[in-house]
Amino acid sequence: MSADTFTDSTAFLASKGAAGLPHPGGTLLEHLQRVAAQLKDWDAPEVVQLAGLCHAAYGTDGFGHRLLDLADRAALAEVIGAPAEALVYLYASCDRAATHPALHFTDRFTGRRVDPSVAELRAFILITAANEIDVARHNPEIRAKHGTALHTFFARNRDLLPPAAWEAVKETFAVRIASLDHLVLTVADIPRTIGFYRDALGMEPVTFAGGRHALVFGSSKINLHQAGHEIRPHALHPVPGSADLCLITHSPLDQVAAHLTAAGVPIEEGPVPRTGALGPITSLYIRDPDHNLIEISTYD
Repeated sequence: MSADTFTDSTAFLASKGAAGLPHPGGTLLEHLQRVAAQLKDWDAPEVVQLAGLCHAAYGTDGFGHRLLDLADRAALAEVIGAPAEALVYLYASCDRAATHPALHFTDRFTGRRVDPSVAELRAFILITAANEIDVARHNPEIRAKHGTALHTFFARNRDLLPPAAWEAVKETFAVRIASLDHLVLTVADIPRTIGFYRDALGMEPVTFAGGRHALVFGSSKINLHQAGHEIRPHALHPVPGSADLCLITHSPLDQVAAHLTAAGVPIEEGPVPRTGALGPITSLYIRDPDHNLIEISTYD
């Protein structure tokens, strides 16, 4: 939004007492400004930014204080425009208990059902995301209490969110798994397994924790459990030969195939096209001494 429009709208909110109302992260006015800034970062249309800046003007289902009475809607429309004011009313009138499970809108002021357009739904979800993210960032107790439900709500409606907003939702409300640190193989013969992964696949054997064995590769490792002597806690039914792993290599697959053949390791299948976590891959399949299926792949 233009600097003049932002200044005028902020001054209007301040004149209605927003600068003096406590809110997570400072005052209500500071919260509203952060919501508008977040919407701008997500490249939301100006009308949505203005609605986000003023979204609490009539109070909300979760914040009861009104800066303006509903009879004064025309005053807000004069400052931010009728389209933005209509979004503010939609947001304020939302009955969360009815709306959040499945976007079935009921106007809490009138009790009537509402049927927003797709554009209004996108604006509503985007403003909701910016608002809830800012509250959660400034109030860990609220995030702990409502974060799971909010993530579920946004995940159900993620097609209405732009990618940047969805990433922010996940960063704020979801558990983010960054990478695989290690996995555990239950094997019949630890020395034989170590020899295979060392010689055929170039992994580095290590000993840790007073005699436990592992195989290191890249930033991950495979911990080894001896069948019948598994270390607790362990899988419910740990048995040799039940794993199916995909390992990414930076070596050309023809070089990998030649090395495996020289090491006496049969190639069960491949090279064949497959799909990895990040896109298309090409794979070879072999089996380790316990007959676990090992897929060795390169990204195309």
